[in-house]
Amino acid sequence: MTDLLGNRIRNFRSERGLTLSQLAEMSGVSASYLSTIERGLKKPSVPALKQISESLNVSPALLVRDEEEKFTGEKLSFLRQGRGLSIEELAEISELPSVLIEKFEEGETQPDYEQLETLAAALNLTISCFVEKNYYKTNIGTRLKQLRESQSLTAAFLAEKAGVSVGLISQIESNYTIPSLDTLERLAEVLGSTLHYFLLEHEEVENFINMLGPDLIDILSDHKVQVVLRSIRDFNAAEIRYVLNYLQFFKKNKKILSCSE
Repeated sequence: MTDLLGNRIRNFRSERGLTLSQLAEMSGVSASYLSTIERGLKKPSVPALKQISESLNVSPALLVRDEEEKFTGEKLSFLRQGRGLSIEELAEISELPSVLIEKFEEGETQPDYEQLETLAAALNLTISCFVEKNYYKTNIGTRLKQLRESQSLTAAFLAEKAGVSVGLISQIESNYTIPSLDTLERLAEVLGSTLHYFLLEHEEVENFINMLGPDLIDILSDHKVQVVLRSIRDFNAAEIRYVLNYLQFFKKNKKILSCSE
């Protein structure tokens, strides 16, 4: 457990582009103490863990969970397709051989940490997207079934309208398989939903997204907009409040600001 915890802290620190000293200063723990934690020599106290997790902007639960983090080729394939990239295109962006990426996706070999960093950068993701618990599969199947049943639709009806087999619907809802993005998009369309509903991790965020208008959802779907939103991931509370205050200022004065352009 201690080794896993230390590895996770070090990996998240690296993703954030922080040195050991910088994280130590941000979290209020000594660099030497943090070093022993990352090397698995010591287990942090609960207050220290909380301070470190807050500085990394991750949940403490994510850092201390018991299961070993495992990369899956299935997830790489899913994330690659989500970016609309072929294996060859990902190979060109990442400068990794397409044959090697294909082996990763088929589970024939496991990438090392440096290769994961390269793939994550090429897909504009963080390494944690590869190694965190596979919530894609669980959430998609559960949400599909809940949404279908809330509309009193049979699996057979949904399958017919989406142009897929009843067996596939059953496999998805039972969390035995992850549908392709094309299939998921067709299912979402039949159910009057969006891809976002199935792929978001937190229920609170889902409920908020469902209240947004279609124009705003389309804007949020834009890759460039998502890059900007991801860039605020490491903002502290004061920086986020500054952005929100500016948005409120813009909303109150948008007529004046529009005329000045």
